[in-house]
Amino acid sequence: MYKFFVGVDVSKAWIDVSITEGLSVNYVGRFNNSIAGFKKGISQLEKITSIEKSGWFVCFENTGTYSKLLLQWLSSQEISCREENPLVFAKLPGLRRGKSDKLDAGVICQYAHEKRDKIMPTQLMPPAITELKKLLSRRNLHVRQCATLKTSLKEHQAEFPSELLHQLEKQNKMLIENHNECISFIESKIEALVKSDEELSKNSKLSQSIIGVGPVITWYMIATTGNFKFFPTSRKYATYGGIAPFPKGSGTKKGRDRVSHLANKQIKSLLSNGALSAIRHDPEIKTYYQRKIKEGKVEGVVLNNIKNKLVARVFAVVQRGTPFVKLGNYA
Repeated sequence: MYKFFVGVDVSKAWIDVSITEGLSVNYVGRFNNSIAGFKKGISQLEKITSIEKSGWFVCFENTGTYSKLLLQWLSSQEISCREENPLVFAKLPGLRRGKSDKLDAGVICQYAHEKRDKIMPTQLMPPAITELKKLLSRRNLHVRQCATLKTSLKEHQAEFPSELLHQLEKQNKMLIENHNECISFIESKIEALVKSDEELSKNSKLSQSIIGVGPVITWYMIATTGNFKFFPTSRKYATYGGIAPFPKGSGTKKGRDRVSHLANKQIKSLLSNGALSAIRHDPEIKTYYQRKIKEGKVEGVVLNNIKNKLVARVFAVVQRGTPFVKLGNYA
């Protein structure tokens, strides 16, 4: 399907571009990371190849804010593109001599060509999901600041005279209150955003019908799944969240199944809180937890199983379109 592959290394100020039609990788040049720069780059590529744009495939790293403009612009031009996880390129096998933006663009280009039969274009998030992700990112900033302020003075209590310590604690309290006000404001904006979109509102209510799944977990799951459209199964999402166990062994040596550290740590942490809440408030989950602990199972493994249960339940109610129903028989 794709015949012309473009690798782009994205930085704050510019993009470096390399191309291949399958024979060799060639460096094209450096362009500004702006609409004007993108247009200039595309104009340059059109002079190099006779292949129609429908046969182009552009690949670049997800560098956060820096790569979003390129993704949006390419999508608006109907040019197929992939915004790839940077870890993919960090884990690529082979010997690399040196590192530069030019070399990175070549590596990305070669990767796109080698994976041409499997690689899929990135789907542009709907505007509501994009806004939700930005709000959640801002909320997370204030949550981290609160956590830092709550622990910072405790670690240095012995270093300050009591009077000074008291003054610092008062300042800390004021700062924490300010951050909490910001968190409350952002959450009100998120709630309004979700309610304004019929599909988001429906899936939010369905998800929260599950004990242990509150608003914050729901918002993050909606944001990271594109409102449950970008992950076909709960197992795929569990892998993304770092809660899906994988076998570990080689030959006759067999180890315990382990989860991968390559995961979205934010959703993993939130699901941990959700699992603890479910143990306290859901009789079914509580019975399951107590039974497994009595059987001698490692607590961390049991908690991870509960996280997977929660994710599976969320996907089930969303796909079914009806709220969660408690069963009489406990797991």
